[in-house]
Amino acid sequence: MNRIIFTYLLILLVSCSNDIEFKDVSIKLSDNLSSTYIVNFKTSSKGEANVEYWKNSEEIFSSPLFYGDSFSIPLSFLKPSSNYNFKIVTSNQSSIPYTFKTNDVPKFFPKLDLEKKNNFSFDGYLFFRTQTNPGIQFMLDDNAEIIWYSISDTTLSRPFRNTNVPVLKSGASYLSLSEKNIIEEHSFLGDTLVTIYTGKDIIHHDIMKIRYDDNLNIDKYVGLTYEYLNFNQENIDSLIGDGIVVFDSFGNKLWSWNIFDHVKPNNENYKIQEDWSHANAIDIDYDGNYLVSFRSFNQIWKIDSESGEIIWRLGDNGDFKLNEEDIFYQQHAINKINLNKYILFDNGLSDVRMTSRALEFTIDEEEEKFKLEKSVYLPDSLFTFKQGSVYLMDNENYLFTSSVNNRTIISDSSGKILWNLLSDHSFYRVYYLSKH
Repeated sequence: MNRIIFTYLLILLVSCSNDIEFKDVSIKLSDNLSSTYIVNFKTSSKGEANVEYWKNSEEIFSSPLFYGDSFSIPLSFLKPSSNYNFKIVTSNQSSIPYTFKTNDVPKFFPKLDLEKKNNFSFDGYLFFRTQTNPGIQFMLDDNAEIIWYSISDTTLSRPFRNTNVPVLKSGASYLSLSEKNIIEEHSFLGDTLVTIYTGKDIIHHDIMKIRYDDNLNIDKYVGLTYEYLNFNQENIDSLIGDGIVVFDSFGNKLWSWNIFDHVKPNNENYKIQEDWSHANAIDIDYDGNYLVSFRSFNQIWKIDSESGEIIWRLGDNGDFKLNEEDIFYQQHAINKINLNKYILFDNGLSDVRMTSRALEFTIDEEEEKFKLEKSVYLPDSLFTFKQGSVYLMDNENYLFTSSVNNRTIISDSSGKILWNLLSDHSFYRVYYLSKH
C-alpha cells in the first residue's frame, strides 16, 4: 500500500466580529486504512463548529457539528487523487479556504471497468464488499468513481448491510460481521457504534437491524445462524440447518429459532444432504415476521417472530399454487418492496434454466394467492448459479450482482442494460444507498 502521507496546514485567522481564533489547523489521513481525512484545529473559545468541503465546483459536503474548543472532525466521501477545498464554520463566521489532495487508492484495489448508456445516471451510491484478503469495502457513484472506501487487514465476512438511513444524513451506518460471532454497526465516518457478541451462535450470510423500542431508542439485530442435527443415516453423521437469532443494542439475546424444532427432515420432501437447508437471506415483513430464503429448498419461508411457527412456504412444492414460470431456483436476496410486494434474485438452475432474473411478486395471505408481477431477465451470459442479488432502485430500475461473472448490472424493467460494471473481484451483494 502507498505510504500514508500526512499533510499539515497551519494558519492563524482572527475573526473581526468575535475575535475567535482558529489555531493549529491541520489535516491528515485517518489512522485506519480508509478514505476518511481528519481536520484538526483549536478555537479560542468553546462553541459549535463543523467543516464544509468540496471538490472544484461540485456539491458541497458538510461534516456533523461538534462542540468544544479542540476539534478533530472527520471528512468522508472523498474521491481519491483529487484536490479538495475546506473551510471551518462556526455559528457566525468561517475560516478562509484551505486546500489538500487525497491519496491514490492502493495498488491492490479492485479494477473497475464501466460501460453505461450516455444518458443514464443515478443520484445515490453503490456499496460493495470484496470476498478476498485484504477485505475492501467501497462506494461508487454513477460514473463508477470511488467516493469512499475502508480496508481490513483480513478477509471480510460475507454478511454486511446498510441500515436504510440515507448515507449523507446524520445516523447513516452499516452492519458488518467482524468475526463469526461479532456483529458490529459502523458509521461511514469510521466510528464503531454497536458491538454485539453472539457467543456460541455463529452468524452467516445475512444480518439486519430493525427498530425494537422507539421510546427507549433501542434496536434489534437479527442474524442467520448454523444449527445442527445428529442424523446418522445415509452415511451422513449430522445435518447442517439454519436458525435465527435476535439481540438488542446492549447485546442481550431476545429470541432464537431453530429449523429442527419445527420440521423433521425425514418427514419432508427436501433432499437429504449435509448442507440441508442453506439459508442465505433474511428480511422482515410488514407485520414484523421474518422472511427467510432457503436455497436448498428453492423456497422462501415466512416465520412468526414470536412463536417461531412457519406461517407459509413459497416455492416449489410450497403452500401457494405456482405456474411453471413462477418457480424459482437457488434464490438469494429476498426483500420486501412494500406492504405485500416482494423481490428476489432467482439464480436459475444449470439443468433446468440457465438464466438468472429478478422475480417481483405479490402475496395475498387472506386468499392464499401468489401473483407474479414481473420477471426481469439477465442475459444468459450473466447466469450466476450461486451468490448474487437484485434490489429495486428508485422504484424504477434493477440493481443486479452477477457474482460468478464479476459483474454489477443496472437494468430497466424490460431487462435493457443501462450500467454494466466489470471487475477483477467478485461481490456477493451490492446495495444501492440513497444520499438524502
